[in-house]
Formats: sequence, C-alpha cells, structure tokens
Amino acid sequence: MTTLSLPGYGQREGDGPPTQDPFQRPDATVRSIAAYRSHQYTNGQLSIKATDGAMLKVRPWATGVVRIEYVPAGSPLQTMGSVSVVTLPATGLATSVRETSQSVDLELAENLRVAVSKNPLRLHLLRGADTIATEAWGAFQRMATAVSKQGVTGVSFRLRPGEQLYGTGARALPLDRRGRRLELYNQARYAYQNGAENLNLTLPVVVSSRGYALFFDNHTAGYLDLGATHKSVMEYGGEALDNVGYFLVAGDSYASILDRYTSLTGRQPLPPRWALGLIQSRFGYRSQAETEAVAQRMRREGFPLDALVLDLYWFGTTKDQGNLDWDYQKFPKPAAMMRNLDSVGVKTILISEPYVMRASRNDSVVRTQGLIGTDSVGRPFTVASFWAGPASLLDMFKPSAREWLWSYYKKRKTEGVGGWWSDLGEPENHPVEMHHVTGPTRKVHNAYGQAWASIFAEKYAQEYPQERLFNLARSGWAGMQRYSVFPWSGDINRSWSGFQAQIPIMLGVSIGGVGYMHSDAGGFCVGPIDPELYTRWLQMASLCPIMRPHGEGVPPEPYYYPEPYKSIVRNAVRQRYELLPYLYTLAWQNAQTGAPLARPMNYEAASGLDNEQLGNINDQYLLGPNLLVAPVIQPGQRRRNVLLPAGTWIDFYSHETLTGGQIVGRNAPLERVPLLVKAGAFLPLAPYVNTTARYHTDTLRVRFYADYDVPNSSFTLYEDDGKSAQAMAGGQFQLLSFLGTTAANQSEIHISASGQGYAKMPPSRVIELLIPRVAAAPSAVLVAGQPAPADTWRYDTTKQALHVRVRFQNQPLIVAIQGLRLNPVYTAAAPEILTLAAPGDRVFGGRTTLHYTLHTPGQHTLRIRDAQGQVVRTFQSATEMGTHQLPWNAEDQNGRPLPGGVYTAEMLGQHQRLVLVRPD
Repeated sequence: MTTLSLPGYGQREGDGPPTQDPFQRPDATVRSIAAYRSHQYTNGQLSIKATDGAMLKVRPWATGVVRIEYVPAGSPLQTMGSVSVVTLPATGLATSVRETSQSVDLELAENLRVAVSKNPLRLHLLRGADTIATEAWGAFQRMATAVSKQGVTGVSFRLRPGEQLYGTGARALPLDRRGRRLELYNQARYAYQNGAENLNLTLPVVVSSRGYALFFDNHTAGYLDLGATHKSVMEYGGEALDNVGYFLVAGDSYASILDRYTSLTGRQPLPPRWALGLIQSRFGYRSQAETEAVAQRMRREGFPLDALVLDLYWFGTTKDQGNLDWDYQKFPKPAAMMRNLDSVGVKTILISEPYVMRASRNDSVVRTQGLIGTDSVGRPFTVASFWAGPASLLDMFKPSAREWLWSYYKKRKTEGVGGWWSDLGEPENHPVEMHHVTGPTRKVHNAYGQAWASIFAEKYAQEYPQERLFNLARSGWAGMQRYSVFPWSGDINRSWSGFQAQIPIMLGVSIGGVGYMHSDAGGFCVGPIDPELYTRWLQMASLCPIMRPHGEGVPPEPYYYPEPYKSIVRNAVRQRYELLPYLYTLAWQNAQTGAPLARPMNYEAASGLDNEQLGNINDQYLLGPNLLVAPVIQPGQRRRNVLLPAGTWIDFYSHETLTGGQIVGRNAPLERVPLLVKAGAFLPLAPYVNTTARYHTDTLRVRFYADYDVPNSSFTLYEDDGKSAQAMAGGQFQLLSFLGTTAANQSEIHISASGQGYAKMPPSRVIELLIPRVAAAPSAVLVAGQPAPADTWRYDTTKQALHVRVRFQNQPLIVAIQGLRLNPVYTAAAPEILTLAAPGDRVFGGRTTLHYTLHTPGQHTLRIRDAQGQVVRTFQSATEMGTHQLPWNAEDQNGRPLPGGVYTAEMLGQHQRLVLVRPD
C-alpha cells in the first residue's frame, strides 16, 4: 500500500506547539477550556487540570490511536460509556512525557507526538516536524439559548488549505464534505434524490486527506461543521453532554487509518457467501405462491438467485406490524416453502420493524410487560403519527424487550429463515418526548439501530455459533459493522438523480468503516418504469458489495424488462457470479483489516496525480485493489470520461492499454459500463453458477495482466466453505497466493497454498491462466521446470491472449513463460469535451432545467428538436469549465409556447429526451 502523497504542513518552527492561539472564540455564548494549571501522568493517561476547573485527559490507546476526553468544570469525573469501542487501551504506548514552559508532550511510536499547549490549552498531534491535526479554539461548551434549547459540548480543529474531509455516513453529497454543516441524527428520507444531506445512517467519523481521522465517541444528537461557519475550522458538537470524548487516528495511508479505526470499533465478520449473490426483493411478495413463482421464473429466465426478501406481507397487512408471525392464510406452509427454496440454493430473508401496531395481537403484551418506550413518567408511549397507524416502539435497550423479540426471531430461525431485514431502525418515527431505559430520545436515538442489530449478533454467537449472520439494515452508528450489518441507502427515488447519489453514499459510508453499503437497485419509489435507468443501475449494482434489486410500484425483477435490457442485466449478473472469488476475497480483506470493498479513487493515494483531483470523484470507484468501475449515470450516455490514477490500466473487455494519470474517454454502450484492471494485477474468476450453493473452485480462471512496468505483483485468494462463522478464527480456510514476475522476455507465475483447509475443499484445482496483450506465441511454456504438453496451452492470435491450463495440487508450482512478448500499445482515448446530463425534469408541464458539464473551455450550441427533428430552440453554452444549467420554459426561438410532445436536447452529438405535457 502506498502512503498518502500529501505535503507536510509545518505549523511552527522548532519542537514546540503554537505559542499563540490562532483562533478567537466564535461567540460570547461559548466557553472554551481555559489555561493549564497542573498535570499528572498515571496508568498510561495524561490528566491536565485547567485554571477554570475543567479537565483534559489524553490516553494513548493503540499504535497511532489516541483518546482525548474533555470534562468541563463541575461535570462528574466518570468513565464514559461507548456503544462503539470494543478494545481496551494498551499500556506503555508513550515512550516519554516531557514538560516545557509551553507544553506537555507525549512521545509515541511512529514518530508521533501529542503536544498539549498550556496557554491556551490546546491539543496538537504531530508526526516529526509536521503538525497533522491541531485544535482550533479547543474543547468548549455552548450554552443553551431560547433558540437552541439544548446546550452543546464539543471540540474544534483547524483546517488547512486544500484539506479534504471524508466519511460522516450516508449523504447524497459530494464525497469531499468540507464546507458543509451536517447533522448527526439518523433520519429516514422517503424518495430522496441527489443533494439530500442527512439520511438514515450518519457516522461521527471524519477522515482527513492529511492522514488522520477523528472519531467522536458520543452517540447523542450532534453536528459536524466542516468549515461551513468558519472555513478554516472543523467543529463537532453533541447535545447535553457532561463531557466529550474523541479519538485521533493517525496513519500513513487510508488503509492504515481504517485498519486502526476498525480495530478500535470492531470488524465486520465474513458474510455468508450467498450474501454476495443476487438477492431479489420487492415491496412486497404477498403469498407463498407468489414467492415460489418468483424463484421459479428467475431460474427459468436464466438469472442467478441466492435469496428472496419477504417484505411486510409475510405477517399480514401493514396494520399487523409487531405480530412477528406468519399470515398462515397467505403463507400456509412457510417452513416447507423455505426448505424447498433452500434446496435449490435460495435463502429466505424476513423483514421486521421495531414498531408494534396498536392493532397487533402483541399490543397488550408489549405494553403490560413494559417492553416499549415510555413518556417522562414511565407510561407506555403511543406513536400516534407512525405512517401505518398508531403504534408502540420497542425499547431495544431493555433486556426484557430484547429477550422477547429474540423469542420470535428464534422461532422463525428454527423454521428456516436464512437472513434478516431490520427496517425503520433510525427509528423512522421517534418522538422527542419518548424515553427509553437509557435516556430520552435525542440522547439514545443514534444508538437504537445498533442496539437492535446487537440482538441478532449476540444471540447468534450464543445459540448458533457456527452460522454466519446476515442482517439487512438501513441505520446504525460507529461500530455497526461488527454486528454483521449490511446497510442499504434507504428509500431512494427511482430517478437518474437518485441513482447518481449512490456512489458518494456508498463511498462516504465505506471510508467510515462500514464496507457493504448498497442501494435498492433500480430505485425504490415514485419514478416511472425506465428500462435504461434500471439497466444502468443493475450494471453498477453487479459491481457493488451487495446486489439487491428492490422497489415498489413497478416490477423490480429483471425478467419483467424487455429486450435488450433483460439480456444485458442477465449478463451483468452472471459476470458478478464469475467474479465471486475476487469479491469473496475482498470480503476477507474487509474482515481482516477493515478495507472496504468499494473504495474512493484516492484510497491507494497513487503518486503522480494530484490528490485533490482524485479526492472528490463521485461517479467512479475502485472495487478492491485491482478494478476500477465507471458506471454510466446519465440517460442516453454511450461514452464517458474516466479519471485514471497513476500507472497503467487495461480494459476488462477489450484489453486495450491506457496510460494512467489522465482523463480518458471510454465507450459505454448500453451492453456494459467501463471496467478497467490495474496493470500487473491477478484477477481470479470462477465458472458461472446460478446460485452460490453450487459455487466451486475446483476450476479457477485467473487473469494475469502482466506488464513490463510492474516487474513484481501478487494477489492472495481466500477460500473457505462459505458458511462457517468460525472459519477464520479456527484456521478452516485456504489461501492461494499468486506471485508474478515480468521481465523483458519472460514471466513467471508462482502459485502456492497455505492454511489448514476446510471441509469439502478440492484436493486439487485446475487453474486456467489467461495472459492478455501478448504479441506472439511464446518460445516455451514450462510448468514445474518441464515443458508443458502442447494441449495445455494455446495462443489466441485474434485476441492476442495466452491461455495456460495447469493442475495445482496444493504444492508450490511455477509456470514460466519464455520468450514472452507483450504488446504494450497504448490506446489514444481523447476525453469527451462535455457531458449533457439528465434534465431537472424529463417529463414537465412548462419548465425544466437542462444540465451540462464542460470538461474543456469553449462554447457550444445546445439545440432543442421536436419529434420531426426540426430545431425549435437554440442556446449558447457557457465557456468556462464546470457544471452549468440552462432553464427552458418550453417556448420556441420566438417566445411562443410549444405544443405538448416529445423533444430532444442535443449538444455535440449527445442527446437527452424531453416530454412536454400540456393540459387539454
């Protein structure tokens, strides 16, 4: 892993922290921590007392991780509880404690140092001579006012020019969150689109391009001001806190920062392998017959399938939420149904909600047993405004409620349920007047979904310790990943705008330690049937951590769509199944180190390309270390620009070679989206199967993208039985290592195995090697030092690819290609001049907005044509680079209203369809 290619910003000369406070207190209602009075260092913790009676505690927690706690004057000196942190502080991390006239310093490993300046009392994290992070006006309390109602305790940090800020959870915003003020309060947003700032899953984690992360370990309602109020200051504030605790995590790469953060808050266990297959869902399957028919038709239409999701109707109507049992009139034999589905490789996933309807048969039970939220004096609270009708909200923090809920889950599990769907866990409707056993709404709200998820995780560990858990949920908090939560992005609008929001949402969550964010593929609600949108969305979903078509109002199953869309989606899903060895290895990497499956473009921080340019790319991403995915997120687009990191990149389909460190134009026919492979990479694939229940790796198809500029490369493939929860801990797996060396006229591929293996592991494997971009047949192919038989290798002249077939019997094996001549002819791929984007409204009554982005300066003509192709209106574009918009009021060039009908906006050969609807 390369380190962050970031310049060091020395804040001062010499070895001390700043001698003057560069920031003033923001307003008179804020009380910042005062100056130094005294300190002591005991049991690995530095405690500094301020002149105003406040306390600042600094504890090195792990290598590169420091916890800081601010206790205002008069607040109790107590250990703060955390719903996120799972590790205890290590000892002996500070190599020395040194006091000067200006500061108290803790020397740490990796040349790190925490310096606490005395007057004013401010904390700074340094690496050598460079200041990585420094407080601005320090820890503070903001007093409650008639407007704010709630007091806030928080801390602020200085921001540097060019510093980019990532994370913060699911936001339909650009990946770089700097300049925004964001709520930390999980909220449902029905039919949201691009631009929605606050969604179901917020995370109190900010990752900086300067090589540190801030994790604010308080789950009360709060905010992150990332340079919105003061452009050079990042501020966190939490409501009604007696004290505020946060962690500083330093690292020389995004990978090391996430490794340390997920070690602190817990890592995601391996998913069951079936979770990486196609999971089909809709709102909702209303009967056993319909459920079985969907599975049968998916098979009949040639689509793979690994799970079906049963939404609300498995227990009855929307008024029956909280029954937690089957509607036996519609699902007469659920256990037999699930057993039959499982026999053909299809798991059943059940939805449940935290609400118990007042009309539910369990209403009196949960109220009389005290299992629900209450008012301030302990009386059962009715959520009168819940969307489905009056309801009670289970108190997931109460042990008795947790046991009661698990009793139902266990019954369903015994019947054959394969996975779970925890919906509305923000909670969606959570009145501020409600109280839980751990506190009032705004204090506990953000931890609610996590408390719910922990029921499954804890009970599976106790009662089903050999089974992996799958819990589909849309809400959580820092540390949620350790509970086997697979989040989705909520009730997204079925529109191009909604689709465009999904990449930054996925990446914003992934850089916060949660590796499986995905969306309702195809879009959930409101929008009409749009086969092109559906196709492009599922193409992207096939290259995301989880693939799950879902929707209401229009069919989400791929077989409903006409040709060619149906076949295109089928091919994309089948390709995902072929990539399962790679995807499953990414899941293992995530479980080992916290590395997300889908990664921002600057995750590798490749040198040679401006980090600021790579750091806010919102329409492409890395899938693991070796693949670059560039989805098509504009209607009608058949070619798009792709920003390549440094190095060499190879087209997955055509094997064209592209020089990195530049923007290139790539063809994007409806049949596929641009998919590029890093030069030197190994990419393992497997034969297609229509369910992971039939997945096998006795044959592996391994592509080796040999490249002269990458003399050494490697990839380690992880394999186990796909279901045992103790596989990693018990060593029940196999690692297959591929090491490639490439020189001027020869390449060697070293294959080896390690690990004790697993049940039903193939005793040997056939490995079909493919080396693309080979100019001519090699002079010889040697296997284990001996000439390979002629029928085990061939050179494809047409595709310029070398195929070698070997049998690997779990002993080290070397395949040598002698006289190898690669064909490193680089493809010229001029970037597109502009992108004509989706209009504000494709169907409109009298006004819409046309959007376009100029990638190079210049002026161009935008033409509106009618259904006969006649130009009815022209506009001149802006001239400067960037995103622009043109309002059109459905009038022609002479200002006359145009009749209703189909129109087309056209600029430089790109088109957008418009439908003008006039009242009769």
